[in-house]
Amino acid sequence: MEENKNLTEGQEEKKTKLPKIFIVLRIIAGLLIAVGIVLFILSFTLQVDAGASMGIRFGGMTCFIFGFVIMFWGLAPSIQKTMIKTQKHIVSENKEDLKDIANVSADISKDAVKTTAEAVKEGLTMEKMFCKHCGKEIDKDSKYCQHCGKEQ
Repeated sequence: MEENKNLTEGQEEKKTKLPKIFIVLRIIAGLLIAVGIVLFILSFTLQVDAGASMGIRFGGMTCFIFGFVIMFWGLAPSIQKTMIKTQKHIVSENKEDLKDIANVSADISKDAVKTTAEAVKEGLTMEKMFCKHCGKEIDKDSKYCQHCGKEQ
């Protein structure tokens, strides 16, 4: 029962079946790897000319490499599932630290939002505006810019 301590009563752990394609990929990959190893060994032990030996060796290495590629492709769902479980474990083990970090971040954000809101409010109620022509700050009720002299 220790394994299911995180589950509430009446809940059962979800068991997801691996799609058949991934099982088939693993079998094919295992066969390719085995054939690759056998061919590679045979390339050294057979009494054939150098060209045939190199061809057998190349074929063995090709089977071996494709076998590993297919094996990793077939293992992808298992790897992903393991990574998710690992991340869940890390989060559950560090929950208090994560809460502290979130609270500190919220405090920092609260101050930044407050400062921004005050700046916007101040900007809306400001008695200044900017010249349409030169862009310099002038009084809000000015008809002419005091810097460039143009009409607003």
